[in-house]
Amino acid sequence: MKPYDHPLRQVLHEEVHSRPPVAQWPKERILSQAFLLDAQSRQLQTDWIERLSKAFQSKGNASQDHFFRSIELSAAPERVIIKWELHGEFATIAAIVQQSAPVDKPLIQTRHAILDHLNALLQKMACPSIEAAGGQRIAAIDIAFEDRSLFNDAEEVSAIFNGNTLLGSYIMSNRRAQLWTDLNLNEDGFISYYVPHNTLGSRQAGRVARRITEVETYRMAAMLAFPVAKGLSLPLRNAESDLAQMSKEIALLQTDTGIQLKKNGEFLAELSQLASKTEQWISEFGLRFTAAEAYSQLVNKNLAELHEEAIPGIQTLVEFMDRRFQPAMGTCLWTQRRLKELSDRVSRTTQTLRTRIEFVNEEQTQALLASMDKRAKLQLRMQETVDSLSVLVLTYYLVGLLFYVAKGGKEAGLPIYPEITAAIAAPIVAAAFFVISKRRRARNARNAISS
Repeated sequence: MKPYDHPLRQVLHEEVHSRPPVAQWPKERILSQAFLLDAQSRQLQTDWIERLSKAFQSKGNASQDHFFRSIELSAAPERVIIKWELHGEFATIAAIVQQSAPVDKPLIQTRHAILDHLNALLQKMACPSIEAAGGQRIAAIDIAFEDRSLFNDAEEVSAIFNGNTLLGSYIMSNRRAQLWTDLNLNEDGFISYYVPHNTLGSRQAGRVARRITEVETYRMAAMLAFPVAKGLSLPLRNAESDLAQMSKEIALLQTDTGIQLKKNGEFLAELSQLASKTEQWISEFGLRFTAAEAYSQLVNKNLAELHEEAIPGIQTLVEFMDRRFQPAMGTCLWTQRRLKELSDRVSRTTQTLRTRIEFVNEEQTQALLASMDKRAKLQLRMQETVDSLSVLVLTYYLVGLLFYVAKGGKEAGLPIYPEITAAIAAPIVAAAFFVISKRRRARNARNAISS
């Protein structure tokens, strides 16, 4: 890389080469299993593949070792390959082996011998079996490839599937291969697939094997959301019914002109409880539904890439998935939508109720302010009355004081008449106190306005 290249250029480019399919030989058998992982089992899987790599001295791509390994346990012509892939919440382990005999009997009968041989190879190198690698098995697929002439009807293949009802089709655009399966879960937990082909290329066969395993693995990973959706059906219906009833009662409450503080509080508490429950469901199951949607899209993508063409009178895998798998995914998507719509409706109803409560609070505030204004005006009138009375009282006391002073001057021999002095002073003193009181009220009014 050049100094002027983006530091992530090589990593981003190599992503198109990540998880390459293993080229399949003409008579190959693939036993692929997928295991759901938690933090502990994820570490167990990583330790298991590291131990396996060291035991068989595998040299992988260092940039991909953390999520992809291809390890050869036994060399050609009887090669045995382990392919390990680590995904977001699961890991897949595929054992690729050569078949020594034509496929003419149920695959489960020869599968046991293949698994025993595989476990013997692992035990010889002191490595745990695939089942002991960690995690809970969610999918197991057995795909048998065979280079031979193609079949004309399902009866010719029924012995391989114990006479069960079969799905079948031509695959690939050149119609040089067929896909047969009964989609039944055998007693050992595997689903059998049989792919007869007429000189299918090794890379083509590898891509076919990858698409089949991904269809089954992603289908099962997507179906993890289905029991959740069914379990939420009744609680969601009850929550939607409760919300509808509350919305109706709140609408009736809007027509009531009175102030219903208790009712508003009860509705707000119920809505808060319903909102908390809804958000809990979304937090707990939202990721599961989102993952199911993504897995469902990958299932459809891989089915489309198989390019199935119908064999007369036989149902194809795509048709079967459309009738059985897609309705389950529709239920999950509808449940996810109901959760979102319930959350939105609770938010809108809560906002409506809060608006009503704010309106009621505003009315109460306005009524309180009007009452305070009325009280202030009453107090002002009382103050004016008190001021008027205080003018009279002060005039009375001051005129009385002047009367006694004049009376004392008369006793001292001064030519003063106390009654006349008081009579003259009374209106002058009253007018002076009235002017002083009026100016003080005007000053207080100006101060109140400016403040």
